[in-house]
Amino acid sequence: MPSMSSISVVIPTRGRHHFLKQALESVLAQTHAPKEIIVVDDGVGAAEAVGNLHPSIIVLDNQQRGPVPARIMGVAQATGDCICFLDDDDWFTDNSYFAKASEAFDRGADFCFADGVMRFEDGRPQLPFAFEADGATLTRDNTILISGVIYRRALHAALGAFDETLPFYWDWDWYLRIARSGHTLTHIRKPVVAIRVHAQNMSGESLETQRRTNLDRFSTKHALPPIPLKNHLDIATQAPGTPPSPKTR
Repeated sequence: MPSMSSISVVIPTRGRHHFLKQALESVLAQTHAPKEIIVVDDGVGAAEAVGNLHPSIIVLDNQQRGPVPARIMGVAQATGDCICFLDDDDWFTDNSYFAKASEAFDRGADFCFADGVMRFEDGRPQLPFAFEADGATLTRDNTILISGVIYRRALHAALGAFDETLPFYWDWDWYLRIARSGHTLTHIRKPVVAIRVHAQNMSGESLETQRRTNLDRFSTKHALPPIPLKNHLDIATQAPGTPPSPKTR
């Protein structure tokens, strides 16, 4: 029986047009076609970069209000049953990902997350990113890739929008809110997305203080003890048998 779950893909972007096309092409290659692809430009020039690539692509202007407002704008524009996020510098590697997720939604899932790989622009070997996540583990680490997430749009009607006061940890906050509301996090145990690690998304020392302050705000909001500052690459490199790597987003 054909899947009845339609997917709206939201791609926030800011000045990375050279990566954006690959992201879009990986969405268009899905065997379960999305209902729409919403590109939210937080910079300038995305509409010209996208051109007439496909009629399902919509480009919105976020007027440089920031990445979290860009995602909120994309969700507000979406008309599909489910929301899928893809960062503009990442791309899907499994063309059947949307089909797998749609099957899970047709069986009653509310939130799906999948595994990925971290691809280094400097030629280092890729790292797998494959971890479990539930309401308990999410009080310690964010082990979910935003570019590997698809969830029911109706969750926003029940839980509200993303928290703009958490610009670095809005996604972690969203996952924990969903888990604590009683919804199961359905893990698709297969690498479906490549996370590009490059100079533009490396977390420099200049952001360290901001990230620490934002993580403390996240901990306070959810009544958690202090959490060590780390990112997805830290988590991936701390997996057993994995050599250490420089920090990224």
